[in-house]
Amino acid sequence: MKKLFVLLALVALAAIGAHANPFEYNWQELAPGVWGGIRQDPFELPQEGNSLFVVGDQGVIVFDAGGSPAMGESIVAKVRSITDKPITHVIISHWHGDHMRGLQAITAAFPRVVIVAHPHTREWIVNTQDRWLKRRVNMVPGIRKAVSSALEKQQDASGRPLIAEEKAWLEKGLSITDQLDRENNRTAYVIPNATFTDRMTLHLGAREVQLIHPPNSHTAGDVILWLPQEKIVATGDIVTGPIPLMQNPWTHDYAAVLGQIKALEFKTLVPGHGLVLHDAQYVDLLIELFQTAAAQMKSLVSKGLSKDNAIAKLDLTTVERKFTHGDAFLTNRFRDYVISSLPEAAYLAETGAEVKESF
Repeated sequence: MKKLFVLLALVALAAIGAHANPFEYNWQELAPGVWGGIRQDPFELPQEGNSLFVVGDQGVIVFDAGGSPAMGESIVAKVRSITDKPITHVIISHWHGDHMRGLQAITAAFPRVVIVAHPHTREWIVNTQDRWLKRRVNMVPGIRKAVSSALEKQQDASGRPLIAEEKAWLEKGLSITDQLDRENNRTAYVIPNATFTDRMTLHLGAREVQLIHPPNSHTAGDVILWLPQEKIVATGDIVTGPIPLMQNPWTHDYAAVLGQIKALEFKTLVPGHGLVLHDAQYVDLLIELFQTAAAQMKSLVSKGLSKDNAIAKLDLTTVERKFTHGDAFLTNRFRDYVISSLPEAAYLAETGAEVKESF
């Protein structure tokens, strides 16, 4: 397993700066008529979620629409290069913008498309669209200022010395801010027009597509796509690699949700970010991460420690090494994406407090 994660890390780092166009997927045919759109470098700026589409007898189902009109356009272009059938459904895995802001390109190409999401996801898309329109005005100027400052000071946003890999990552991100600004300014929110609360099955002729809403994990509105015949699962951001991306994780049931995904006995897993997986090793590592955090926090809370002290004492060093194997760039990402949020989330779960998702 160690070799697997080292390889993932090397692939991710080697891809930094490799693409002239940051708004593109590497398309892979995962099974006949099933295509995965994968960002080969999951940390490339701007970060964009993976996508997947399934070709049926009468139409095409897309899972996640990318985070910009350009990514949505690339999905439309790939579908049209494969089939003359229309996109009939788009499934949104959760409300985060890097998985749904490409919808306008798909609806422009296929106006009759049905956009499916969990009600929680639809509600957040509705409630955040005005804030997004305001935020996008200052987003790129803010990025330019922060990245330029980091490069000038040779320190990252957390005050750490700027390592070579991180410098290259930031410089590449800075180089595409004009493109990002153009994409932001032409983005219009599209609201899902269909919802389901538990399970939904779509039939594409002989091909069955199952949509599953698990217990709260990455968000309270996550949706998984499962192809039982092909044994392909797309998880959205419930699974992300090679480092978990966590904003406000619902840790109480997260390990159990990952266990449900593993129990599908999938042959192929398309994560929300990261490379396609063909076994459950990485899912097992994610389960270990959440179980470790929960067990430690249970002990710390039982000793009567305050929230701040309990969070400070939670130690994920051992499991962190299993994700990073000492790689400095991945270690920084683990600390930025996991250590910054998981300890507090574990405390909230252990004390019965509700996670507050944030935009």
